[in-house]
Amino acid sequence: MDIIKIGLIGLVGVLVAASMKSYKNEYGVYIGFAVCLLILTYSVNYFTRIMTGMESMQTYLGDNFKYLSLLFKAVGAAYICEFCSGICKDAGYAGIAGQVETMGKMYILLLGMPILSALMKSIQEIAG
Repeated sequence: MDIIKIGLIGLVGVLVAASMKSYKNEYGVYIGFAVCLLILTYSVNYFTRIMTGMESMQTYLGDNFKYLSLLFKAVGAAYICEFCSGICKDAGYAGIAGQVETMGKMYILLLGMPILSALMKSIQEIAG
């Protein structure tokens, strides 16, 4: 049911921002930013609930839990970069948005290096 609320918040925010943009362009950007922050708070709430569930699974995963936490860090980084990039694009700064997306991709690649290293180590052990 929360997804309906989030969808409605987004639609109402877009309609209000679009009507304000014709009056004064800056107001539309501010309203868009406020709606994005409101939706981000909903997302953070869900993310903390997911992390609580994952911490309860830590006993089952043992040592491999660190790889799962890296996965969630990567998902969080992707969401934050997409959020910031979208706001930059809406404000008319596509160049900055592109740089934010590029840095997000590099950060996710950096987060994946320990997983890739463990995979290579496993392949080397199998191959002998």
